[in-house]
Amino acid sequence: MKTKTINIYTIHELSEKAQEKAHSDYLNNGFEYFWLDESLDSVKAFCGMFGVKLIDWAPTTYGHSYLKTDAEQETFRGVKPSDIPTLDAAGKNWPTGYWIDDALFSAFHEYAAKHGDTKGAFDHAMDTALDLVVAEMEFQESMEYFLEMAEANEWEYLEDGSSAWKCAA
Repeated sequence: MKTKTINIYTIHELSEKAQEKAHSDYLNNGFEYFWLDESLDSVKAFCGMFGVKLIDWAPTTYGHSYLKTDAEQETFRGVKPSDIPTLDAAGKNWPTGYWIDDALFSAFHEYAAKHGDTKGAFDHAMDTALDLVVAEMEFQESMEYFLEMAEANEWEYLEDGSSAWKCAA
């Protein structure tokens, strides 16, 4: 029988090149965005306040992102910005309780206060939500986020940045 010793490293013990390899492997091997479903639930709930449906979406960090609704100008006829509730700081009347709720309603009311246009305020809120979702996705792809995740989850690596769990199999 042969015995081999394998050195195992934390992410911060690796060289910069090995960290970059570990990060690349992380992004390319089963990476998925956290909280995307919660963000889309918030968008859908916001749309529902107007009787509007989110019919297609494609938030991405690699191309054109969009949120498509069935909203038309007629949908907003007779709807005053004041008809749409504001959210309380305690989160009691938030549609989903997720932070995008606040961003949607804040963007809506800020735009409406300046322009008095309910459809424009709705569109602005949707654009704001999409920008925030994509920014969150970009952050989750970042080296900063990866280093935090690797440290918090105590992931282990070989000297070259390969995942140590592969050698245990």
